[in-house]
Amino acid sequence: MGRRSKRTQPQTRQPMVRAKFDLAQTTSENRRHWTNADGLAARAAISPAVRRVVRIRSRYEADNNSWYAGILRTASNHIVGATGPRLQVLTGDTDANRRLESAWRQWANRVKLADVLRTCVEAYWRDGEVFVMRGTSLRFPLGLDLLVLESDQIATPWQQSQLVDPFVDDGIRFDRATNELEFYVYDHHPGLNTPVSTLQGQWYAAREVCHLYRAERPGQTRGIPRATPALQTLPIMRRQELATLFSAETAANFAMYLKSNSPAIDPADSPADFAEIELTRNMLTTLPAGWEIGQVEPKQPGPLYEMFQRQALMSFCRCTNMPYTLAAGTGKDANFSSFKGDMKNVWEPEVQVEQNRIQMDIVERLWQWFLESAVFVPGLLNGLPAIADIEHRWHWPPLPELDQVESAQAAEIRLAAGLSTPTEEHARRGKDWDLESVRAAADFGVSIEEYRRAVFSKTFGIPMAPAIPGGGPASPSAPATGQQPPTAAAGEYTTLGQRAFTNNQKRIRKTLDALTVGEMSEVMADQTLQSIGLSPERSKALIDDALGNGVSDDEIEQVDAEADFDVAAALSDVDLKPSAGMIEEAKRGLAWRDEHNRGGTAVGVARARDIANGKNLSPETVSRMVSFFSRHEVDKKGKGFSPGEDGFPSNGRIAWALWGGDAGKSWAQSKFEQLKNAREVAK
Repeated sequence: MGRRSKRTQPQTRQPMVRAKFDLAQTTSENRRHWTNADGLAARAAISPAVRRVVRIRSRYEADNNSWYAGILRTASNHIVGATGPRLQVLTGDTDANRRLESAWRQWANRVKLADVLRTCVEAYWRDGEVFVMRGTSLRFPLGLDLLVLESDQIATPWQQSQLVDPFVDDGIRFDRATNELEFYVYDHHPGLNTPVSTLQGQWYAAREVCHLYRAERPGQTRGIPRATPALQTLPIMRRQELATLFSAETAANFAMYLKSNSPAIDPADSPADFAEIELTRNMLTTLPAGWEIGQVEPKQPGPLYEMFQRQALMSFCRCTNMPYTLAAGTGKDANFSSFKGDMKNVWEPEVQVEQNRIQMDIVERLWQWFLESAVFVPGLLNGLPAIADIEHRWHWPPLPELDQVESAQAAEIRLAAGLSTPTEEHARRGKDWDLESVRAAADFGVSIEEYRRAVFSKTFGIPMAPAIPGGGPASPSAPATGQQPPTAAAGEYTTLGQRAFTNNQKRIRKTLDALTVGEMSEVMADQTLQSIGLSPERSKALIDDALGNGVSDDEIEQVDAEADFDVAAALSDVDLKPSAGMIEEAKRGLAWRDEHNRGGTAVGVARARDIANGKNLSPETVSRMVSFFSRHEVDKKGKGFSPGEDGFPSNGRIAWALWGGDAGKSWAQSKFEQLKNAREVAK
């Protein structure tokens, strides 16, 4: 029998996928660029020798370059602020909290803590790291002082020891997780020029030394300057500046020169070649035939000088996360909206991160040293828990407010919506709500409780009753028993913007009832009635009547109607119809926005449509227009605002047109004054 052949199925081969990164290819074009790329670990790449070279060059540039010096100063001022972080102790004993906060504040002022922290920030940004060591001093009751050390003073004098001990890096001993254990501190700075030994020192435990640096890579134990990636840009800027100056000076040094245009004259045979001739001012002279006067044409600074300087500075300040406008110290190249966006989205997060790093690495350690010294001060820690259990919080000074009106409105909205508290809002501004309420109550001549109820009333539009004697929380005041709630008033104080709720009559009744039963003082009642919209005269008359024979609902309704009618009638006499120039400018702004799809906001577009349609504007709109033109006046200095400039029309120019342009600005200011005068007359 023959063997049956087996039929094999053909096998399909899976194609191999070959992929690659262009970056991984080494070619003749990129070979030189990537020559210095290596695979060294963080400690090896940032060796003591490398750090020293980068550090001293950074210091040299900071001492000789105004841009760099200004950036460092701005960073320290914004991060630390004028006063430094404020302490708030949060234990249950209020008196002990105040006592400890006061002691910390006095000690911080004596050691000039804010100056110390600003120095630390400048050294940390310029050198890459800074150290603060606990010291002692008989000048202070606590005996606690601070010693700020440059990174040069933390090092190992014998470099060979680092080769045999993997857990020592140039004066710092750490564990496997790179937690710092000890620091070798020189007794004197190695660069000191006095006749002392600069290599003598000793090891100090990590709890005695603070180390502030920014770890960019895992395993990194020492810091390098923040501007290291762009530090070479600064010398280029200075070289270009000097080259431009030398070129301009060279051209200016030659008043004029003589040149011959005659072929019969051989300059090489002239005995007066390169001779200097003294010229007399305002003289008139003639030249021999074949000679004429020439002058060196100055070509510097050229049109690209400022552009190059700007681009170089932008490249430098990018690695610091500082907006160009802030680094340059001028906003002439940016509009207000762009500057606010850069500050909010770029610089503010950077400042908050740096504040948190300083708080964790320095301030918390200083607080621990302070408490350890406070143990020896009689009575300072009485009533407080153990040192480790003292709850506290740090409040850093805020960045400068770019728009105080907008910030205040945002805070008001957060409070009214229940998204924030007075304590939190004051903390945003670097203040203490408890302390500020005490000061404000003293200034207004009322009790603290009355002042806080006034703030509550202003925030929510509800008069609050004081705390019940003998305990119990405060509660909203209510009408007397048996009284029917008055009928709600029709309409609002829409023209004044002072009515928090539509029912003014009910608010007036509640205020007067609280006054008559002793739940509210006359001062609080007067402030509440005026906040509703009543004039001081009407408010005083109502208070006198309420304390005398009482005030009926009809009288309240009449007062409410009169106040609304008087002011509304006075304001209605002011013509708020847009001018022809405003209408033309608003239409132009809408056309630009449709064409370029940029510039202005949704509010600005809505405002432009009202103006373009010739619609009468409200008094609130006039106030908003005055505020807008005041805030955005700086946009006129931006590039592209005026015709003929590159980028015209700029975003700022389009937004300006949407609100009525220059015609709208003058119109709004004029109408604002008319409305203000009308209100005064009505009251």
